[in-house]
Amino acid sequence: MALLLNQIKKLVQSPNRANQINKAIRHENRVRFHVESFMEQSEVSRPATMFLDWVKTLIPKDKFSIFVSLFRFPTPIVSLSDTIFKELERVFDGRNPSFEYEFTDSELKADWQQYKKDHGDNEIWRKKGWDAVKTKINSVLIVDLPKEQTTEFPEPYFYWLGIENVIDYDYENGELKYIIFRQADGRIAVFDDKVMSIYETDDHNQITDAEPESVEHGLGFCPARFFWSTELNQNTPDVKKSPISAQLADMDWALFFATSKKSLDLYAAYPIYSVYEADCDFENNETGDYCDGGYLRGDDENYKILRTGGVQQCPVCSTRSLTGAGSLVEVPIPTKDDPDLRNPVSITTVDRSSLDYNVEEVARLKAKIYTGSVGAGGDMQTKQSINEMQVTANFESKVSVLNSLKDNIEAAIKFVDDTRCRLRYGDRYIGNHISMGTEFYIYSIDVLYKQYQQAKTNGAPSAELDLLSEQIIATEHRNNPSKIQRMRVLKQLEPYRHFTLDELLKLYDKELINKDLLKVKINFNTFVDRFERENTNIVEFGMQLDPASKIKIITDKFKDYVREQKESSTEGGPGDGE
Repeated sequence: MALLLNQIKKLVQSPNRANQINKAIRHENRVRFHVESFMEQSEVSRPATMFLDWVKTLIPKDKFSIFVSLFRFPTPIVSLSDTIFKELERVFDGRNPSFEYEFTDSELKADWQQYKKDHGDNEIWRKKGWDAVKTKINSVLIVDLPKEQTTEFPEPYFYWLGIENVIDYDYENGELKYIIFRQADGRIAVFDDKVMSIYETDDHNQITDAEPESVEHGLGFCPARFFWSTELNQNTPDVKKSPISAQLADMDWALFFATSKKSLDLYAAYPIYSVYEADCDFENNETGDYCDGGYLRGDDENYKILRTGGVQQCPVCSTRSLTGAGSLVEVPIPTKDDPDLRNPVSITTVDRSSLDYNVEEVARLKAKIYTGSVGAGGDMQTKQSINEMQVTANFESKVSVLNSLKDNIEAAIKFVDDTRCRLRYGDRYIGNHISMGTEFYIYSIDVLYKQYQQAKTNGAPSAELDLLSEQIIATEHRNNPSKIQRMRVLKQLEPYRHFTLDELLKLYDKELINKDLLKVKINFNTFVDRFERENTNIVEFGMQLDPASKIKIITDKFKDYVREQKESSTEGGPGDGE
């Protein structure tokens, strides 16, 4: 049912979902605090203040003062987040993706494929879509139409709407029934299951009585949905779960220890002088800014964040400084009830055990956060010795994480393409099937080579080595299908492929391997080149034959080359005639 004007005005003034929207914004900002390299001052102030207020409950005032002076944005955890999301981005590299669309007319299917290509769908999802996964997990996908149709078919487009621009919505069983949001030009858009309308606003950002720009879309559903499907918890289905939501507490701890380590690093580089503190009651009556422990808070009680990312110092307290190298720390003035017998000025030296603990704890927390986000195993653990069962478990763990991401992205793509096709082709569009693949390139090529070498060292059977070598081929040449096909043929032709020449020569001395096959191994590349000169490309050769017959014919030809070498040279060691 289309919303009436008086209903819309009431919802704009008193949104039903205001609390849920605010929760989503707070959660999203907390995620962005640990992910984004840059945030506007107004955006970073709130999550930074929440973090610093938490730190303030953990350490004494003098230590907190140093902590705040060392705090900078972007935080040290942002680089860890970059590593995590780079690993998770493998979700776009599925081995067997499938995007199938069904129409009543094959010409419409061709038109749709060209339309997607012209609008760069693949690049949009991989760039803007992945940016939304990282920092806009609560955003809404909006499918819209241009003001005027200038081509044979309508040209629907889509975009991600930040949750901060949403005024209200109705959300039931995973679907948006309607959505009200502000556009960049200040006007208010209302999309429901009947129409897409744009309303003019007055100076107070309220809807006027002017006739809206409206289009009946005929979809039977609202052309908008939450980008992400996975909810943070059952009690707040409107707030979506980021891939790092479960790690935010540990990220706070990691940031705390990483910043604390900087303080200890200063101990090693410069002496720390402590003196009695001076009371400061600075307050700016015009702006409402006031001093809190040597740093400014605004009238909204948030710390004042500078453009450089640091916290603004009090103009009075900051004039107290130490002449020469070193750092100055103020300590409470002794009282009658709490006498302090310390020297008025003292020097603190580095505590090496504390420094080592912080280094180790930061590394431990980062490894825990990484594993919790991308699954067990991976590049951060390749130095550890793991057995076959652990390799399998790690693989399944990482696949499970990618499958969860894949399900969310597939559902979003399916909705967007379904909606655009229905707007563009109407009843002549039947449906689609979207799959980003069921297999992923879980490990980098370097990790796979290390796993292969480790498996070989551990005496793994040839079947396991074959499996790992197949993964290496598929990963190393994933963007070159013809090269993959060639490498698979060569793999079947090369004898003793899991042995080095040194290993084979030792086995030959013990008469444990076939001499002719050893010569094929030694001259393998030469024989392949000769065969292709005399025949054709080794992949194209014998295309009509079954694989086993093809391999046998080529192998027999290689053995002929060995016999020719015997006839043209004096028989001797296994490498003669090369």
